[in-house]
Amino acid sequence: MERGEDIIAPNPVFITQSGTFPQRFSDASAEAVRDKEEQAREQTFQALTAENGVETNDETTKIWRVLGSLGSHDLSVMREALGMPTGVLGCHLRFPIWTVLFQYPDFAVTYESGFDDVPRFDAHLEVFGRKKTVKVQYDTPYVKGLPVVMTVREAVEGDEGAYQERTVRRTYEDPYTLELKELWEMVVNGKEIKTTAEDARRDLETFGMVVRAGKFEA
Repeated sequence: MERGEDIIAPNPVFITQSGTFPQRFSDASAEAVRDKEEQAREQTFQALTAENGVETNDETTKIWRVLGSLGSHDLSVMREALGMPTGVLGCHLRFPIWTVLFQYPDFAVTYESGFDDVPRFDAHLEVFGRKKTVKVQYDTPYVKGLPVVMTVREAVEGDEGAYQERTVRRTYEDPYTLELKELWEMVVNGKEIKTTAEDARRDLETFGMVVRAGKFEA
């Protein structure tokens, strides 16, 4: 059994306290805003109705957009760590917290995500084995210097009843810093790109599994 979770407060909670003096701009022209909104509607209709046979309405649009924003990080982590799911056994797609049960050949993964007003960022992937549990926790990317942390909980071999818990922090560098270094290697030194268009397509296929399995009636 595995579990993914990403339940957070709205991003401004973290951004306004980050000490980086963030700015928001509103100088886009009305024409540019209308064009952006029209393209978004067309893309959402293509994704939901044309590709997945799901009615495009306010509710399904909202779910698709959070899958493509907040959910894209978590489900990409899930795919990289565990592989591509074979389907969705069931889901509850209601705000503010939604839940999906992904099917894999020999196990299932519960995925819970959503927004509330508790000022914390709880995003992780946890894998449960018979004698060991591994949890990878990642924090908000909008505060610099918050590293990824792995917690290992396990039975101590040869000492029945003994328990061991350890924390592994490979680096204090945050994911954005590591990604910028990776981008440098790609652009300057020709390193192979990891996040290809084919990889992005897998994200869309995963989102499609979710919305097709969803029940959107009132």
